[in-house]
Amino acid sequence: MTIEYLADHPEVLPTLARWQHAEWGHIRPGDTAEKRAARLQGWSHCDRIPLTVVALEAGEVLGSASLIFHDMETRMELSPWLAGVFVGEQYRRRGIGAQLVRRIMIEAGKLKGPLLYLYTVHSERFYAALGWTLMERTSYRDQKIVIMTYTP
Repeated sequence: MTIEYLADHPEVLPTLARWQHAEWGHIRPGDTAEKRAARLQGWSHCDRIPLTVVALEAGEVLGSASLIFHDMETRMELSPWLAGVFVGEQYRRRGIGAQLVRRIMIEAGKLKGPLLYLYTVHSERFYAALGWTLMERTSYRDQKIVIMTYTP
């Protein structure tokens, strides 16, 4: 398995967009897989934010993670964010998500950001095990979430 920039593999965009829309489409009323694909395409840089990395094996996409400027409209003062960490259901429990997160942590460090943020509904322990720290517990889009930070 390799982790590479989405910018170098645009052919996986439709699959990623479908997966992510199926997982999170309900929190963005009016969103479609096509709109999500357009957002992901916009997050396809290699040397600046926003960027997305993809896990690939034998020509198949396994998952992705992004580094973006903002992930919560209510917390625009916080930036940048780890976002869109997703691994296809059939590829889970193989450490792929952790590898994707670590890669984004490295990318954020290269870009010299002082602090990286994420929010999660139910994966606090997963991120804590990777070195993330709890910043606060709050609500967002009718869900209880935690905001976590990492210092690259």
